[in-house]
Amino acid sequence: MESFDDLGLEPELVEALAAEGIEIPSSLQADAIPVLRRGNPAVLRAGPGAGAGVAWGTALLSRLEPGGGQPVALVLVTTPEVAEGTARSLARLGMATGHRCAALQDGWALPGHADILVSTPAALEAAIRSADVKVDGVQALVIEGASMLLDEVNRPRVELVLETLEAGNVQGIVVSDPISPMVREWIDAHLRRAVFIPSDAAGGDPDEAPLERGVLELHVAEGGELMREAVGVIAQILDEGSHHVLLFCRSEDRAADMGDLLTLHGFLAGAPGDPSVPVWLGLDPLADRKTLAEEEIPVDLVTTLSLDPPLDADTLDRRHGGGQSTGVLVAEPREVPHLRRLAKEAGYRLKDRGSTPAAMLAEVETFRESIRQALRERDLSAYVTLLDPLLEETSGVEVAAALAALLRDQGAADGSAASARGATAGSTPGDRPPAWARLFISVGSKDGAGPGDLLGAITGEAGLKGDEVGRIDVKDTFSRVDVQDHRAQEVIQALNGTSIRGRSVRVDFDRGGARDHGRGEKPGGGRGEKSGRGAPPSRRRGPASS
Repeated sequence: MESFDDLGLEPELVEALAAEGIEIPSSLQADAIPVLRRGNPAVLRAGPGAGAGVAWGTALLSRLEPGGGQPVALVLVTTPEVAEGTARSLARLGMATGHRCAALQDGWALPGHADILVSTPAALEAAIRSADVKVDGVQALVIEGASMLLDEVNRPRVELVLETLEAGNVQGIVVSDPISPMVREWIDAHLRRAVFIPSDAAGGDPDEAPLERGVLELHVAEGGELMREAVGVIAQILDEGSHHVLLFCRSEDRAADMGDLLTLHGFLAGAPGDPSVPVWLGLDPLADRKTLAEEEIPVDLVTTLSLDPPLDADTLDRRHGGGQSTGVLVAEPREVPHLRRLAKEAGYRLKDRGSTPAAMLAEVETFRESIRQALRERDLSAYVTLLDPLLEETSGVEVAAALAALLRDQGAADGSAASARGATAGSTPGDRPPAWARLFISVGSKDGAGPGDLLGAITGEAGLKGDEVGRIDVKDTFSRVDVQDHRAQEVIQALNGTSIRGRSVRVDFDRGGARDHGRGEKPGGGRGEKSGRGAPPSRRRGPASS
């Protein structure tokens, strides 16, 4: 595939892509764009850095008519920050096609009138309920980052959005890597005719390469300062003895910006093969390698560095193959799974270059504080020894993220935070994590009730916010819902006697077990025994924000 022209995109859209430095489609984009332009539902196995946004974004801009005064496409993403970045990228392309693209948050004029609207599930749910956003004209729904958006907290919100759409007329697009069992279950329920791209998307990790072709070092940048950290990595590489760093960027503009930043830091940058400068700015790996061969520059004196992630395994190999002694990848934490997949497909092993572990669940500030306190006060030498083999195999960021995920699944994060607060002088009740109560509601799936109906009733009738509602478990004839303890009585009073799906409901504390107030009380004792309130689920003690 030579260009986006070959995919049937309009000339003005192709020109807009070229202005962004995107001229040759990746294999994912080449496979996905024709499928998506025909309106087919699809599942893209791709993570941040794989170029999936260009695939579904250009397809929607090409397929959908602009100018209707309300959204024709909704894009659900994980955080407000991702919504902002995604909307900006779409808006730059949409200017060429006449589409208005916006994020559903402050700083965007009349987002409810945009043609393509990007939002978190929580913000979109609130806007639909308040009638700030009308969705009766929506023709496409994109779920970007489905492995997070279809978890226990966000899934009811996503399904509520889906219930408000005319499902039979809406193109569903799911983007996820990996395709977890939870995501696969949702796809089977809602997108049974979806096309998987690549075709083995539901089949797990790629096969192991028959031979290891080399080792690439991975530096994970913290705090969004990717270019600044890349300058630091380049300085380290030169200090380690490399004569030159061949730096690959995604576009000429990006390379020019990086060259300016290097100059500010005292590093001269120029064209590949120039012996007078330490940093070479590369864009075409094959042409650059040919230049180095013609100049007879020994490959062991050159370290290749990718500032922007390659889109596919072939690009990764073209940049870092060819006999170079060392290759380095600088990436944001969210791009690491994509790079690990590419390295595995191309036959390279990734080695951590000493990135600093980060708390991946940034929204749980109490959890982060418990980690800080453990670093200050605990003897961690035994645990460092335990983790040494893992840190040789993968980056510290990924190890930290895996541990955080395990803690969340097991409900240990709240326990760690509580013990940390108990040991901290001057803590106040307001610092404590919320306690949860489980409610029994006398409607279930046989009554036609789903998680969206229950969430809507609780937030609408009792006035709870989305983050005050936890797990929703719908059975055949009844449901259980976790709400923040201090709001439980309000929910009972507000919902008793109301109707859900035409059936009058009864609401009470669930009497399947004792309630845990999060104050050290034993199950079955204290206030929990008198009230008969149900205990919060053992796997998740509180909802994470979207």
